[in-house]
This record gives sequence, structure tokens and C-alpha cells, in this order.
Amino acid sequence: MKALLILGAVFFGLLLFSQVRVGGTVAYAEQGLQILIRVGPLRIRVFPVKKKKERPSGPGTGAKPERKRKADADAVPEPKDTLELVRQFLPLAADAAGSLQKRIRVDDLDLTLTMAASDPAMAAAAFGGANAILGMVIPLLENNFNIRERKIRTAVDFDRHSPVIAIRAALSLSIGQGIAFAVHFGLRALGLLIKRNREAKAKTAA
Repeated sequence: MKALLILGAVFFGLLLFSQVRVGGTVAYAEQGLQILIRVGPLRIRVFPVKKKKERPSGPGTGAKPERKRKADADAVPEPKDTLELVRQFLPLAADAAGSLQKRIRVDDLDLTLTMAASDPAMAAAAFGGANAILGMVIPLLENNFNIRERKIRTAVDFDRHSPVIAIRAALSLSIGQGIAFAVHFGLRALGLLIKRNREAKAKTAA
């Protein structure tokens, strides 16, 4: 009987905990994905995970600053085509949010689509392409998220060779909804990442 009471109390506590609402910010651009969670005055960075600073060990470690700087420079990734990444991952995120019946609230959505063009004539055509892309992205967001305010902008960059999209969303959801979303989206996104990795390795080997 005592064990049942303990289990019941734990279950009830977890149920109350899952109903606690938290805020968060999700941003995606060429620099990559950033996820912050806001709990009261606290700001917690979920992704990317902070890397611990490597402490030098041994007497000879301080004599290789140039080699370390060269290694760090080689490790800097090339800019990615974020438009293609959003095209692949956004439907997964929208589907995961839609499974929660639009209970994830977006208090502020800021979306900027920058098209690439080498001359004014191409810029005019680029804006037509921008409208087509936004016609795909915006319905996905509106149909699966409860959006309060939104700012949608388009621009043209004459120095770019490919379009890029930048999204920043201030979210509000319960902890239980966040876990459900993370599981639903995470499993499908993991499968897509594995597929992309295999395709990249196949191209490298070819």
C-alpha cells in the first residue's frame, strides 16, 4: 500500500511538472541551429552544446600556438545552403508540432529570405522565386503552430550565389509538450541525418 502511494505521488508530481510552461527561442541561419530555454529569469542554452576548454597538459603544450590556430582554421565549416536544410527539416518540425494540435505557441516569428542575384533583372526573377518559397513555408508554420505575431521579409544579395533563409521564433510551451515534440521530431530528424550522411559518404567515395 505504501509503495502504491509513493508511486502515485511520483506520477502526480511528474504530471504537474509536465504542465509547467516554459519559454524558448529557436533560431536557424547559415551559422547553424541555436536553441535557448527560458525558465523564469534563467536562460539555458540547449544547442549548440558548450564545449569545455581544453587545458594544456605537459611542458611542451604551450609551444604550439601556430599549429593550434591552423587546426582551428581548418575546422571552420564552409557556409551551408540553409534553404535546402530548411526545406528538408521544416516539414518534420511542422508535423511534430501539428501532432500536438497547435498547442505550441509562437509569440514572435521573424523570417528573412535572402535571394541571390547577380544583376537587377535576376533580382526581379528572384523575388518571384521568394514568393513561391514563402508560399510553401508560411502555410506549414501557420497550420501547425499557434502564431501570435510574425515578421516576414525578403531581400536580394548581389554577392551571393545561392538563396538563404533565416528563422527566429520565440516559443511558449509546456515541458510535457516539449518532450513530446522532441521525441517526435528527433526520431525522424535522426533518420534524415543518417540518410544525408550516407549520401555524403557515397559522393565522397565516388
